[in-house]
Amino acid sequence: MGKIKAEAIGGRPFPLGTRVENGRVYVSVAVEKEGALLFHLYKRGREREAGVFPFPEECRLGNIRYLVLSGFEPAAYEYSLSMDGHPVEDVCAAVVRGREKWGEPEGGIRYGFLREDFDWGKDAFYGYSFEDTILYRLHVRGFTKHPSSGVKQKGTFAGIVEKLPYLKTLGVTMTELMLPDEFKECTGSGKLNYWGYGPAYCFAPKASYCVKGGREKTPDIQFKELVKAFHENGMELAVELFFGQDMGTALQLACLRHWVQEYHVDGIHISGNFDARAAAEDPALAGVKLFAGDFGGDAFSGKRRLACYREDFQTDMRRLLKGDEDMLHAAVYQMKENGGVFGKVNFMANTNGFTMADMVSYDRKHNEANGEQGKDGSDYNYSWNCGAEGPVRKKKILELRKKQLRNAWLLLAMAQGMPLILAGDEFGNSQDGNNNVYCQDNPIGWVNWKQGRLGEEVFRFASHMLKFRKEHPMLHKEGGLKGMDYLGVGCPDFSVHGESPWYPQYEAYRRQLGLYYSGKFAEDEDIYLMLNMHWEPHTFSIPHTDGKWCLAVDTSREDRNGIFEEPELLSNQETFEMEARSIVVLLSEGRGGNGKKETAKKDVRTEKEVLTEKEE
Repeated sequence: MGKIKAEAIGGRPFPLGTRVENGRVYVSVAVEKEGALLFHLYKRGREREAGVFPFPEECRLGNIRYLVLSGFEPAAYEYSLSMDGHPVEDVCAAVVRGREKWGEPEGGIRYGFLREDFDWGKDAFYGYSFEDTILYRLHVRGFTKHPSSGVKQKGTFAGIVEKLPYLKTLGVTMTELMLPDEFKECTGSGKLNYWGYGPAYCFAPKASYCVKGGREKTPDIQFKELVKAFHENGMELAVELFFGQDMGTALQLACLRHWVQEYHVDGIHISGNFDARAAAEDPALAGVKLFAGDFGGDAFSGKRRLACYREDFQTDMRRLLKGDEDMLHAAVYQMKENGGVFGKVNFMANTNGFTMADMVSYDRKHNEANGEQGKDGSDYNYSWNCGAEGPVRKKKILELRKKQLRNAWLLLAMAQGMPLILAGDEFGNSQDGNNNVYCQDNPIGWVNWKQGRLGEEVFRFASHMLKFRKEHPMLHKEGGLKGMDYLGVGCPDFSVHGESPWYPQYEAYRRQLGLYYSGKFAEDEDIYLMLNMHWEPHTFSIPHTDGKWCLAVDTSREDRNGIFEEPELLSNQETFEMEARSIVVLLSEGRGGNGKKETAKKDVRTEKEVLTEKEE
């Protein structure tokens, strides 16, 4: 290479950060303070500077300083910034050096350059609709760090790649990575910031989540390999990004664009202090799914790439499962609604709170290991231990817990919207009753892949229900359910019943519900769900269907783990005896190939045709 030189002509104020193009390095830094800003260049790993370059005064746009460097091989160098002798952070740095070892205080930060030679091949965005999306949320380190994970590269991006066949078999379409950016886990408090919510270099993948290697395996390359592997397996990848109070909207948007443009991510879950409306309106983000608690009204009608990510499904369904009063209206809403203008994310458990296994095993949080005298973590978990706190051997209690988990998985899989699975919940992973493992970088916070027989049974039921959901379009219907007979076929697409057909009973003391999905609206089988969350048995009368009803799922059937692989014809087509705290799913018999009604296309106009006619 020739002599390293800086140029004033040809610089670019955008994008922020550093970008390598055809051997030239474009640098753009936003700084609010006035002073002489310097760019320090080093050979990787060396203390002595290879060059110091001032930002020319003419290369300035508002608070943005920029320049162009050439004459060196970026992969072999790193840099830092200073102003008037004081270090300056590059908050938009795409590669951070000095945090390669997890849990060790940094000895000094320098920044690297993105490589420009990554081969994406025929990488493509899959773009699953919200209705067809099944989310899986994981902590990059905790997902494979436990010895039971069976992967070679534990706690890394590469470890996730080793688990892709598992995720694909489970039926996952999109995986969400919890904070994969360069957060600071060493806070000086004596506790590790295991989750990562706090100060971070939001543009850079986390170096300690990478396999230790040479210059060819920098964090940016390893993260791109992860995304590419997901896409090659027909799955999408989303990242959660957390923004603090000191990061303005302009930088937030620049960060979101960076992850989309540079890393080809398919979705972003935005958390912290942010302007979700600005993100939703950004044309550069129009091709990806955005997840947030709220996007500010219904101004984005027709843009179904935005999804609301809230705890209301978890709260309502947990209360329903434990038998709280006056929950039937909420249950109907959560089962029927798909978010309308926005998508809707449904989960029974998430990072903050009990896992699903702990939801049925503990009445109260057990956060003693966190060292905060139990003051941390939510006091409202809407859980029920089924008769005893924590691990037990009593068969009756264990069977009740398994039944409640089957109930929970059935509700999650059959509700409209996007089901989200917290990593490990599909086989009963426990955190020993800790509902706030933010500082637990140990087996409490890691996913334990060996859960014994109980875990095997939970996994078999969970994977069966996810498959059941995919096989029945009425459970993830495009456009959602309307509760109306808009095709004129004699019944609505979705209807609510009580112990008697067509007679819903919403009194506060009732805990019984029937939901009818008419398959005529999606060339599917008719589906009837009967729910009894009372602690006593109840007899349900069954509505008539075109064919005959067959039993597909009965969560009370411990002998079958609730599953009827081949639905069994009911001998009694009029009534069904519902066991206490159980859910039953019936399917109609008499369908054509692939479960479709043979005469459906002859007798029924499409939903689009009818709605278009009404609009005209």
